[in-house]
Amino acid sequence: MKNKIVHALLFFLVMASILISGCASSDVTKEATTKDTTPPAVSSNQTANGVKDKQTAQETATPAIAKSGAKLIAGTIVKNIDGDTIEIEINGKAEKVRMLCVDTPETHHPRLGVQPFGPEASDYTKKILPVGTKVEIEPGIGSGRDKYGRLLAYIYIDGKMFNEMLLEQGLARVAYIYAPNTQYVDEFYAIQKEAQKKGIGIWSIENYAQEDGYNTDAAKGTQEKDTNSKTSTGTSSANSYQNNPSDDKETNIKCEGKIKGNANSHIYHVPGGSFYESTKNNIVWFCSEKEAEDAGYRKSKK
Repeated sequence: MKNKIVHALLFFLVMASILISGCASSDVTKEATTKDTTPPAVSSNQTANGVKDKQTAQETATPAIAKSGAKLIAGTIVKNIDGDTIEIEINGKAEKVRMLCVDTPETHHPRLGVQPFGPEASDYTKKILPVGTKVEIEPGIGSGRDKYGRLLAYIYIDGKMFNEMLLEQGLARVAYIYAPNTQYVDEFYAIQKEAQKKGIGIWSIENYAQEDGYNTDAAKGTQEKDTNSKTSTGTSSANSYQNNPSDDKETNIKCEGKIKGNANSHIYHVPGGSFYESTKNNIVWFCSEKEAEDAGYRKSKK
């Protein structure tokens, strides 16, 4: 009898232990399930701020890499000086920036004064890069400054390089190419060649844009001619120096496509020359360079 009572007590203890363990396991499983499926509680204000911060970051994001792969620096235009020089605020400091590898005609040079298409270049820069415009710059390699202390750089606006835009408009020439800042030279010359073919801007004046600067004397000769022309308005560089269709005459066309001479300047151009395509005034064709020279023409320097 005594043994039966002991066995009954043991059985009761075992069953009680099993029941208690099962309940505990069920509670843990329930807690784990609840924890995995229910997100942590956050206030509506916290959620709104998180979305707003993300949207703001996306809206203010700008291109950070240059065409060459270099990292760009953000800045804001604070002053327009002329076609190829501007003042930019960078990290809270105003910097005079000279655009690399391009040169626009002067607008207020102490010796050269105002050169043809200088005002047009300056106006174009003011139009595309007005004060307050957000830009990015790619500083030059090396010292990064010229002898005047100006920062040398390529300027980017909306992901496009402004140095190239000046060349596309015929308002600048490729110039001041010094190593190691030569990564864009081939592209620059290709863009310049297209502007030359179109005969736009500085390329509308024969022999005006030279390798070492701008030939103001060549521009003066064209200006005097246009001033006497009935079609000239004389209101701006673009009008004063543009091609005059009334004298687009061609003579000696039996040699057409060979040596192209300009009867006004008495300069001849060979195929492939910088001004061959853009020369359109009073064309005289020659079958050879000797024939042109015998007629009193001299060869173009470019």
